[in-house]
Amino acid sequence: MNLLELPSEILAQTFVNLRYFDLLSILATCRTLYTFSEDQVIWREVFLREFDDPRVRIRSLTETPRKLFYARHGDFDWFIEFRKRIIALSCLRNADTARRSCHGDKYEAVVETLLDIIDTADASPAVGNEGTGRSRNISLLPTNSLFSEYSDSLIRGTLVPKIAIFDKDESDSQQMASTIGQYRAGSWQWDPSPGRPMTRSRAALEAEKFRKSENSSRLHVLRGITAYEEEDEKDAGRSRRICYDWTLTNERNEYGPWKDDGSGKTDWRRIEAIASVVTRQFIQTVKDRVSLPQGFAYSLPNRVSIDPSVPDDWAGIQRRWVGTYVFMHWEDLVEFNESRGTSIRSSLEYTPEACGGLMKLDLKLNMDLKDDPTLNTMLPVCFDFPPLYFSGLSRSEEWQMATAIRGMCCLAPGGREVRWRYIVHYGGSDQWQLEGVQPGGVRSGCVYGTWTSVLHEDDGPVGPFIYAPEELCKLKCNHILAHNDGILKFCAV
Repeated sequence: MNLLELPSEILAQTFVNLRYFDLLSILATCRTLYTFSEDQVIWREVFLREFDDPRVRIRSLTETPRKLFYARHGDFDWFIEFRKRIIALSCLRNADTARRSCHGDKYEAVVETLLDIIDTADASPAVGNEGTGRSRNISLLPTNSLFSEYSDSLIRGTLVPKIAIFDKDESDSQQMASTIGQYRAGSWQWDPSPGRPMTRSRAALEAEKFRKSENSSRLHVLRGITAYEEEDEKDAGRSRRICYDWTLTNERNEYGPWKDDGSGKTDWRRIEAIASVVTRQFIQTVKDRVSLPQGFAYSLPNRVSIDPSVPDDWAGIQRRWVGTYVFMHWEDLVEFNESRGTSIRSSLEYTPEACGGLMKLDLKLNMDLKDDPTLNTMLPVCFDFPPLYFSGLSRSEEWQMATAIRGMCCLAPGGREVRWRYIVHYGGSDQWQLEGVQPGGVRSGCVYGTWTSVLHEDDGPVGPFIYAPEELCKLKCNHILAHNDGILKFCAV
Protein backbone atom coordinates (compact mmCIF):
# COMPACT_ATOMS: atom_id res chain seq x y z
CA MET A 1 0.00 0.00 0.00
CA ASN A 2 1.41 3.37 -0.96
CA LEU A 3 0.89 6.62 0.89
CA LEU A 4 -2.01 7.78 -1.26
CA GLU A 5 -3.98 4.60 -0.52
CA LEU A 6 -4.13 5.29 3.21
CA PRO A 7 -7.50 6.46 4.59
CA SER A 8 -7.75 10.23 4.60
CA GLU A 9 -8.25 10.23 8.39
CA ILE A 10 -4.88 8.51 8.88
CA LEU A 11 -3.19 10.85 6.42
CA ALA A 12 -4.65 13.84 8.21
CA GLN A 13 -3.39 12.63 11.58
CA THR A 14 0.03 11.98 10.08
CA PHE A 15 0.21 15.46 8.61
CA VAL A 16 -0.79 17.08 11.90
CA ASN A 17 2.26 15.53 13.55
CA LEU A 18 4.72 16.64 10.86
CA ARG A 19 6.90 19.69 11.21
CA TYR A 20 5.30 22.45 9.18
CA PHE A 21 8.20 22.84 6.74
CA ASP A 22 8.11 19.09 6.01
CA LEU A 23 4.37 19.29 5.46
CA LEU A 24 4.76 22.18 3.03
CA SER A 25 7.43 20.27 1.13
CA ILE A 26 5.14 17.24 0.78
CA LEU A 27 2.24 19.32 -0.45
CA ALA A 28 4.54 21.01 -2.96
CA THR A 29 5.50 17.68 -4.54
CA CYS A 30 2.08 16.04 -4.93
CA ARG A 31 -0.98 17.54 -6.59
CA THR A 32 -3.27 14.99 -4.93
CA LEU A 33 -2.02 15.70 -1.43
CA TYR A 34 -2.33 19.44 -2.01
CA THR A 35 -6.05 19.12 -1.41
CA PHE A 36 -5.17 18.88 2.28
CA SER A 37 -4.43 22.59 2.19
CA GLU A 38 -8.21 23.00 2.36
CA ASP A 39 -8.45 21.00 5.58
CA GLN A 40 -8.94 23.61 8.30
CA VAL A 41 -8.52 21.09 11.12
CA ILE A 42 -5.01 20.17 10.00
CA TRP A 43 -3.90 23.74 9.47
CA ARG A 44 -5.41 24.96 12.70
CA GLU A 45 -3.26 22.41 14.55
CA VAL A 46 -0.18 23.39 12.55
CA PHE A 47 -0.87 27.10 13.06
CA LEU A 48 -1.35 26.77 16.82
CA ARG A 49 1.93 24.90 17.22
CA GLU A 50 3.81 27.95 15.94
CA PHE A 51 1.64 30.98 16.81
CA ASP A 52 -0.61 32.26 19.58
CA ASP A 53 -4.26 31.35 19.26
CA PRO A 54 -5.79 34.50 17.69
CA ARG A 55 -9.17 33.64 19.20
CA VAL A 56 -7.78 34.36 22.68
CA ARG A 57 -6.74 37.90 21.73
CA ILE A 58 -9.98 38.53 19.81
CA ARG A 59 -12.08 37.54 22.82
CA SER A 60 -10.13 40.01 24.96
CA LEU A 61 -10.92 42.94 22.64
CA THR A 62 -13.65 45.43 23.38
CA GLU A 63 -16.64 45.59 21.05
CA THR A 64 -15.36 48.15 18.54
CA PRO A 65 -11.96 46.61 17.65
CA ARG A 66 -13.51 43.13 17.67
CA LYS A 67 -16.04 44.20 15.03
CA LEU A 68 -13.29 45.81 12.97
CA PHE A 69 -11.25 42.60 13.12
CA TYR A 70 -14.11 40.45 11.86
CA ALA A 71 -14.98 43.00 9.18
CA ARG A 72 -11.44 42.76 7.84
CA HIS A 73 -10.74 39.04 8.21
CA GLY A 74 -14.16 37.39 7.99
CA ASP A 75 -13.79 33.67 8.60
CA PHE A 76 -10.22 32.93 9.69
CA ASP A 77 -8.60 30.63 7.09
CA TRP A 78 -5.88 28.80 9.02
CA PHE A 79 -3.93 27.75 5.91
CA ILE A 80 -3.94 31.18 4.27
CA GLU A 81 -3.00 32.98 7.49
CA PHE A 82 -0.24 30.48 8.25
CA ARG A 83 1.14 30.83 4.71
CA LYS A 84 1.15 34.63 4.89
CA ARG A 85 2.89 34.65 8.26
CA ILE A 86 5.68 32.28 7.26
CA ILE A 87 6.44 34.35 4.16
CA ALA A 88 6.30 37.63 6.08
CA LEU A 89 8.67 36.36 8.77
CA SER A 90 10.96 35.03 6.05
CA CYS A 91 11.08 38.47 4.48
CA LEU A 92 12.42 39.91 7.71
CA ARG A 93 15.27 37.42 7.70
CA ASN A 94 16.08 36.51 4.13
CA ALA A 95 16.37 38.55 0.95
CA ASP A 96 15.85 35.53 -1.31
CA THR A 97 12.24 35.35 -0.16
CA ALA A 98 11.78 38.91 -1.42
CA ARG A 99 13.05 38.36 -4.98
CA ARG A 100 9.69 37.63 -6.59
CA SER A 101 8.25 41.12 -6.81
CA CYS A 102 8.85 44.77 -5.98
CA HIS A 103 5.27 46.00 -6.29
CA GLY A 104 4.06 48.25 -3.50
CA ASP A 105 0.95 46.21 -2.80
CA LYS A 106 3.12 43.14 -2.15
CA TYR A 107 5.22 45.06 0.34
CA GLU A 108 2.07 46.37 1.98
CA ALA A 109 0.68 42.83 2.26
CA VAL A 110 3.77 41.71 4.18
CA VAL A 111 3.60 44.72 6.51
CA GLU A 112 -0.10 44.03 7.15
CA THR A 113 0.74 40.43 7.98
CA LEU A 114 3.46 41.46 10.44
CA LEU A 115 0.94 43.77 12.08
CA ASP A 116 -1.55 40.88 12.23
CA ILE A 117 1.07 38.84 14.09
CA ILE A 118 1.33 41.64 16.66
CA ASP A 119 -2.40 42.38 16.81
CA THR A 120 -3.26 38.71 17.50
CA ALA A 121 -0.41 38.09 19.96
CA ASP A 122 -1.27 36.81 23.42
CA ALA A 123 -1.71 39.99 25.45
CA SER A 124 -2.48 38.33 28.77
CA PRO A 125 -1.24 40.41 31.70
CA ALA A 126 2.51 40.11 32.07
CA VAL A 127 3.98 38.50 35.15
CA GLY A 128 6.02 40.99 37.16
CA ASN A 129 7.15 44.20 35.49
CA GLU A 130 9.23 42.97 32.57
CA GLY A 131 6.47 43.61 30.07
CA THR A 132 7.38 40.56 28.00
CA GLY A 133 4.34 38.37 28.62
CA ARG A 134 4.48 34.92 27.08
CA SER A 135 3.59 35.44 23.45
CA ARG A 136 4.82 33.02 20.80
CA ASN A 137 4.10 35.62 18.15
CA ILE A 138 6.39 38.19 19.71
CA SER A 139 9.16 35.64 20.21
CA LEU A 140 9.20 35.02 16.43
CA LEU A 141 9.91 38.68 15.63
CA PRO A 142 13.54 39.88 15.56
CA THR A 143 15.05 41.37 18.69
CA ASN A 144 17.75 44.04 18.71
CA SER A 145 20.50 41.44 18.58
CA LEU A 146 18.99 39.83 15.47
CA PHE A 147 18.33 42.95 13.44
CA SER A 148 20.25 43.36 10.21
CA GLU A 149 20.45 46.47 8.06
CA TYR A 150 17.97 44.82 5.68
CA SER A 151 15.34 43.96 8.30
CA ASP A 152 15.84 47.39 9.83
CA SER A 153 15.09 49.01 6.46
CA LEU A 154 12.03 46.83 5.93
CA ILE A 155 10.63 47.84 9.32
CA ARG A 156 11.34 51.52 8.70
CA GLY A 157 10.09 51.47 5.11
CA THR A 158 13.30 53.08 3.82
CA LEU A 159 14.33 50.36 1.36
CA VAL A 160 12.19 48.70 -1.30
CA PRO A 161 11.93 45.03 -0.42
CA LYS A 162 11.05 42.56 -3.17
CA ILE A 163 8.38 40.46 -1.58
CA ALA A 164 5.83 38.04 -3.03
CA ILE A 165 2.52 36.99 -1.57
CA PHE A 166 1.31 34.10 -3.67
CA ASP A 167 -2.13 32.95 -4.69
CA LYS A 168 -3.55 29.80 -3.16
CA ASP A 169 -2.66 27.18 -5.79
CA GLU A 170 -0.12 24.40 -6.37
CA SER A 171 2.70 26.78 -7.26
CA ASP A 172 2.09 28.56 -3.96
CA SER A 173 3.14 25.50 -1.96
CA GLN A 174 6.21 25.03 -4.12
CA GLN A 175 7.27 28.64 -3.64
CA MET A 176 6.43 28.53 0.07
CA ALA A 177 8.45 25.38 0.59
CA SER A 178 11.49 27.00 -1.01
CA THR A 179 11.37 29.77 1.61
CA ILE A 180 11.14 27.52 4.65
CA GLY A 181 14.76 26.46 4.75
CA GLN A 182 15.83 30.06 4.24
CA TYR A 183 13.58 31.21 7.08
CA ARG A 184 14.93 28.59 9.47
CA ALA A 185 18.52 29.17 8.39
CA GLY A 186 18.13 32.85 9.21
CA SER A 187 20.08 34.25 6.26
CA TRP A 188 20.36 38.04 6.55
CA GLN A 189 21.72 39.15 3.17
CA TRP A 190 19.93 41.63 0.92
CA ASP A 191 20.39 42.06 -2.83
CA PRO A 192 18.37 45.06 -4.03
CA SER A 193 18.69 44.37 -7.74
CA PRO A 194 17.45 40.95 -8.94
CA GLY A 195 16.28 41.26 -12.52
CA ARG A 196 15.80 44.99 -12.93
CA PRO A 197 18.60 47.24 -11.61
CA MET A 198 17.75 49.28 -8.52
CA THR A 199 19.06 52.71 -9.45
CA ARG A 200 19.44 55.45 -6.87
CA SER A 201 16.56 57.46 -8.32
CA ARG A 202 14.28 54.44 -8.50
CA ALA A 203 15.11 53.47 -4.92
CA ALA A 204 14.37 57.00 -3.72
CA LEU A 205 11.01 57.10 -5.48
CA GLU A 206 9.94 53.69 -4.20
CA ALA A 207 11.20 54.37 -0.69
CA GLU A 208 9.24 57.62 -0.54
CA LYS A 209 6.10 55.79 -1.62
CA PHE A 210 6.49 53.17 1.08
CA ARG A 211 7.36 55.79 3.67
CA LYS A 212 3.87 57.22 3.21
CA SER A 213 2.24 53.91 4.12
CA GLU A 214 0.32 54.16 7.38
CA ASN A 215 0.88 50.49 8.10
CA SER A 216 4.61 50.82 7.53
CA SER A 217 4.75 53.79 9.92
CA ARG A 218 2.69 51.95 12.52
CA LEU A 219 4.95 48.88 12.33
CA HIS A 220 7.98 51.12 12.83
CA VAL A 221 6.39 52.80 15.86
CA LEU A 222 5.51 49.47 17.47
CA ARG A 223 9.05 48.23 16.90
CA GLY A 224 10.71 51.40 18.19
CA ILE A 225 13.97 53.02 17.17
CA THR A 226 16.69 50.69 15.88
CA ALA A 227 20.47 50.87 16.18
CA TYR A 228 20.84 51.69 12.47
CA GLU A 229 18.30 54.48 12.77
CA GLU A 230 20.17 56.15 15.63
CA GLU A 231 23.08 56.88 13.27
CA ASP A 232 21.00 57.98 10.26
CA GLU A 233 21.11 61.80 10.05
CA LYS A 234 18.97 61.91 6.90
CA ASP A 235 16.27 60.01 8.73
CA ALA A 236 16.64 62.40 11.66
CA GLY A 237 16.14 65.34 9.30
CA ARG A 238 12.99 63.84 7.79
CA SER A 239 11.53 63.27 11.25
CA ARG A 240 12.37 66.78 12.46
CA ARG A 241 10.75 68.34 9.40
CA ILE A 242 7.49 66.68 10.43
CA CYS A 243 7.76 67.31 14.18
CA TYR A 244 8.45 71.04 13.89
CA ASP A 245 6.14 71.93 11.01
CA TRP A 246 3.63 74.52 12.26
CA THR A 247 1.13 73.61 9.53
CA LEU A 248 0.69 70.09 10.92
CA THR A 249 -0.37 71.24 14.40
CA ASN A 250 -3.66 73.11 14.32
CA GLU A 251 -7.19 73.39 15.66
CA ARG A 252 -8.52 70.70 13.31
CA ASN A 253 -6.49 68.04 15.09
CA GLU A 254 -6.62 69.79 18.47
CA TYR A 255 -2.87 70.37 18.27
CA GLY A 256 -2.15 66.66 18.57
CA PRO A 257 -0.83 63.80 16.42
CA TRP A 258 -4.20 63.13 14.84
CA LYS A 259 -5.22 63.26 11.22
CA ASP A 260 -6.03 66.70 9.91
CA ASP A 261 -9.56 65.73 8.86
CA GLY A 262 -11.51 65.87 12.12
CA SER A 263 -11.67 62.07 12.39
CA GLY A 264 -9.61 61.86 15.58
CA LYS A 265 -7.68 58.94 14.07
CA THR A 266 -3.97 58.53 14.69
CA ASP A 267 -1.63 60.12 12.14
CA TRP A 268 0.94 57.33 12.05
CA ARG A 269 3.39 59.25 9.90
CA ARG A 270 3.57 61.99 12.53
CA ILE A 271 3.76 59.53 15.42
CA GLU A 272 6.61 57.77 13.60
CA ALA A 273 8.51 61.06 13.32
CA ILE A 274 7.75 62.03 16.92
CA ALA A 275 8.90 58.66 18.26
CA SER A 276 12.12 58.83 16.25
CA VAL A 277 13.06 62.36 17.36
CA VAL A 278 12.16 62.08 21.02
CA THR A 279 13.70 58.63 21.49
CA ARG A 280 17.03 59.76 20.05
CA GLN A 281 17.10 62.72 22.43
CA PHE A 282 16.02 60.62 25.40
CA ILE A 283 18.84 58.16 24.77
CA GLN A 284 21.38 60.98 24.55
CA THR A 285 20.02 62.72 27.64
CA VAL A 286 19.85 59.82 30.06
CA LYS A 287 23.17 58.40 28.80
CA ASP A 288 22.32 54.75 29.50
CA ARG A 289 20.82 55.46 32.93
CA VAL A 290 17.29 54.46 31.89
CA SER A 291 16.07 52.25 29.07
CA LEU A 292 12.70 53.01 27.47
CA PRO A 293 10.21 50.15 27.08
CA GLN A 294 10.54 49.79 23.31
CA GLY A 295 10.16 46.78 21.07
CA PHE A 296 7.30 44.55 20.00
CA ALA A 297 6.96 43.01 23.48
CA TYR A 298 5.99 46.39 24.94
CA SER A 299 3.56 47.18 22.12
CA LEU A 300 0.88 44.91 23.56
CA PRO A 301 -1.89 45.78 26.02
CA ASN A 302 -1.70 44.83 29.70
CA ARG A 303 2.05 45.35 30.14
CA VAL A 304 1.31 46.93 33.52
CA SER A 305 -1.33 45.92 36.03
CA ILE A 306 -4.29 47.83 37.44
CA ASP A 307 -3.92 49.17 40.97
CA PRO A 308 -6.48 47.10 42.96
CA SER A 309 -7.31 50.18 45.03
CA VAL A 310 -8.64 51.92 41.87
CA PRO A 311 -10.38 49.17 39.86
CA ASP A 312 -11.97 51.73 37.52
CA ASP A 313 -8.55 52.83 36.29
CA TRP A 314 -8.63 50.76 33.08
CA ALA A 315 -5.81 52.87 31.57
CA GLY A 316 -3.36 52.33 34.44
CA ILE A 317 -3.06 56.06 35.10
CA GLN A 318 -2.35 55.88 38.83
CA ARG A 319 1.38 55.24 38.91
CA ARG A 320 4.71 56.91 38.30
CA TRP A 321 5.70 57.83 34.75
CA VAL A 322 9.05 58.95 33.32
CA GLY A 323 9.84 60.74 30.07
CA THR A 324 11.01 63.95 28.51
CA TYR A 325 10.17 66.65 25.96
CA VAL A 326 12.30 67.94 23.09
CA PHE A 327 12.51 71.38 21.50
CA MET A 328 14.39 73.19 18.78
CA HIS A 329 16.06 76.53 19.39
CA TRP A 330 13.61 79.34 18.62
CA GLU A 331 15.65 80.89 15.81
CA ASP A 332 15.95 77.55 14.01
CA LEU A 333 12.23 76.81 14.45
CA VAL A 334 11.18 80.17 13.00
CA GLU A 335 13.67 80.02 10.14
CA PHE A 336 12.54 76.52 9.17
CA ASN A 337 8.85 77.40 9.10
CA GLU A 338 9.16 80.82 7.50
CA SER A 339 11.32 79.46 4.68
CA ARG A 340 8.61 77.00 3.63
CA GLY A 341 8.42 76.66 -0.14
CA THR A 342 11.80 78.29 -0.77
CA SER A 343 15.01 76.74 -2.03
CA ILE A 344 16.84 77.75 1.14
CA ARG A 345 14.66 75.80 3.56
CA SER A 346 16.78 73.81 6.00
CA SER A 347 16.78 70.01 5.83
CA LEU A 348 17.18 69.97 9.66
CA GLU A 349 19.55 67.01 9.28
CA TYR A 350 22.19 68.50 11.57
CA THR A 351 20.09 71.08 13.38
CA PRO A 352 20.70 70.86 17.14
CA GLU A 353 17.86 70.14 19.54
CA ALA A 354 17.54 70.40 23.31
CA CYS A 355 15.88 68.10 25.80
CA GLY A 356 13.97 68.89 28.97
CA GLY A 357 15.92 66.36 31.00
CA LEU A 358 14.51 63.31 32.72
CA MET A 359 10.94 64.06 33.81
CA LYS A 360 8.79 62.21 36.32
CA LEU A 361 5.01 62.32 36.70
CA ASP A 362 3.11 61.08 39.74
CA LEU A 363 -0.52 60.75 38.65
CA LYS A 364 -3.75 59.85 40.41
CA LEU A 365 -7.25 59.31 39.12
CA ASN A 366 -9.39 62.41 39.67
CA MET A 367 -12.88 62.13 38.19
CA ASP A 368 -13.82 65.52 39.68
CA LEU A 369 -12.14 67.01 36.60
CA LYS A 370 -14.68 65.60 34.14
CA ASP A 371 -16.33 69.05 33.84
CA ASP A 372 -13.04 70.87 33.22
CA PRO A 373 -13.54 72.58 29.82
CA THR A 374 -9.83 72.42 28.98
CA LEU A 375 -10.08 68.63 29.00
CA ASN A 376 -13.02 68.44 26.60
CA THR A 377 -12.50 67.24 23.05
CA MET A 378 -14.53 67.86 19.91
CA LEU A 379 -12.85 65.00 18.06
CA PRO A 380 -14.51 61.56 17.89
CA VAL A 381 -13.46 59.02 20.52
CA CYS A 382 -14.34 55.41 21.29
CA PHE A 383 -16.56 54.82 24.34
CA ASP A 384 -15.87 51.11 24.85
CA PHE A 385 -14.20 52.37 28.04
CA PRO A 386 -15.31 55.63 29.70
CA PRO A 387 -12.96 58.65 29.57
CA LEU A 388 -10.81 59.01 32.68
CA TYR A 389 -9.45 62.15 34.34
CA PHE A 390 -6.35 62.59 36.47
CA SER A 391 -4.16 65.07 38.30
CA GLY A 392 -0.67 64.98 39.75
CA LEU A 393 2.79 66.51 39.92
CA SER A 394 5.59 66.80 37.38
CA ARG A 395 9.25 67.01 38.39
CA SER A 396 12.56 67.07 36.55
CA GLU A 397 16.28 66.88 37.14
CA GLU A 398 16.66 70.53 36.19
CA TRP A 399 13.94 72.14 38.33
CA GLN A 400 13.60 71.39 42.02
CA MET A 401 10.02 72.67 42.26
CA ALA A 402 7.14 70.41 41.23
CA THR A 403 4.54 71.68 38.77
CA ALA A 404 0.87 70.73 38.70
CA ILE A 405 -0.50 68.61 35.89
CA ARG A 406 -3.98 67.41 35.05
CA GLY A 407 -5.46 65.60 32.12
CA MET A 408 -7.72 63.01 30.60
CA CYS A 409 -7.39 59.81 28.61
CA CYS A 410 -9.81 57.89 26.41
CA LEU A 411 -9.82 55.36 23.62
CA ALA A 412 -9.06 56.71 20.17
CA PRO A 413 -11.51 55.91 17.34
CA GLY A 414 -11.38 52.19 16.61
CA GLY A 415 -10.65 51.36 20.25
CA ARG A 416 -7.10 50.16 19.65
CA GLU A 417 -4.94 53.10 20.80
CA VAL A 418 -5.29 55.26 23.92
CA ARG A 419 -5.44 59.04 23.62
CA TRP A 420 -3.89 61.24 26.33
CA ARG A 421 -4.13 64.97 27.10
CA TYR A 422 -2.01 66.72 29.74
CA ILE A 423 -2.29 70.35 30.87
CA VAL A 424 0.79 71.73 32.69
CA HIS A 425 0.04 74.51 35.20
CA TYR A 426 2.56 76.76 36.91
CA GLY A 427 3.12 80.44 37.65
CA GLY A 428 -0.58 80.79 38.44
CA SER A 429 -1.88 79.74 35.01
CA ASP A 430 -2.00 76.92 32.47
CA GLN A 431 1.10 76.96 30.29
CA TRP A 432 1.42 73.86 28.11
CA GLN A 433 -0.89 71.38 26.41
CA LEU A 434 0.38 67.90 25.57
CA GLU A 435 -1.54 65.61 23.20
CA GLY A 436 -0.37 62.02 22.90
CA VAL A 437 -1.21 58.50 21.85
CA GLN A 438 -0.31 55.14 23.36
CA PRO A 439 0.24 53.04 20.21
CA GLY A 440 0.35 49.65 21.94
CA GLY A 441 -3.09 50.05 23.48
CA VAL A 442 -4.43 49.91 27.02
CA ARG A 443 -1.66 49.79 29.67
CA SER A 444 1.09 49.25 27.10
CA GLY A 445 4.47 50.98 26.81
CA CYS A 446 5.23 54.53 25.69
CA VAL A 447 2.96 57.52 25.09
CA TYR A 448 4.19 59.70 22.20
CA GLY A 449 2.86 63.11 21.33
CA THR A 450 3.18 66.83 20.68
CA TRP A 451 3.43 69.70 23.16
CA THR A 452 2.32 73.27 22.43
CA SER A 453 1.48 76.43 24.36
CA VAL A 454 -2.09 76.54 25.64
CA LEU A 455 -2.40 79.85 23.75
CA HIS A 456 -1.79 78.05 20.43
CA GLU A 457 -0.20 80.99 18.64
CA ASP A 458 0.28 80.51 14.91
CA ASP A 459 4.03 80.86 15.36
CA GLY A 460 4.27 79.36 18.84
CA PRO A 461 6.66 76.73 20.16
CA VAL A 462 6.03 73.08 19.34
CA GLY A 463 7.86 69.82 19.87
CA PRO A 464 7.57 66.11 20.70
CA PHE A 465 7.35 64.38 24.09
CA ILE A 466 7.38 60.88 25.50
CA TYR A 467 6.17 59.28 28.74
CA ALA A 468 6.24 55.65 29.87
CA PRO A 469 5.33 53.73 33.05
CA GLU A 470 8.39 53.79 35.28
CA GLU A 471 8.01 50.11 36.12
CA LEU A 472 8.62 49.25 32.46
CA CYS A 473 11.76 51.40 32.25
CA LYS A 474 14.91 49.54 33.18
CA LEU A 475 17.14 51.51 35.54
CA LYS A 476 20.80 51.13 34.59
CA CYS A 477 22.55 53.53 36.95
CA ASN A 478 23.29 54.30 40.57
CA HIS A 479 20.81 57.17 40.74
CA ILE A 480 17.09 57.38 40.12
CA LEU A 481 14.55 60.13 40.53
CA ALA A 482 12.93 60.15 43.94
CA HIS A 483 11.10 62.74 46.00
CA ASN A 484 10.32 63.63 49.57
CA ASP A 485 7.66 66.19 50.54
CA GLY A 486 7.54 67.44 46.95
CA ILE A 487 11.28 68.20 46.74
CA LEU A 488 13.30 66.41 44.07
CA LYS A 489 16.47 64.71 45.16
CA PHE A 490 18.77 61.97 43.96
CA CYS A 491 19.01 58.81 45.99
CA ALA A 492 21.58 56.07 45.71
CA VAL A 493 20.05 52.76 44.75
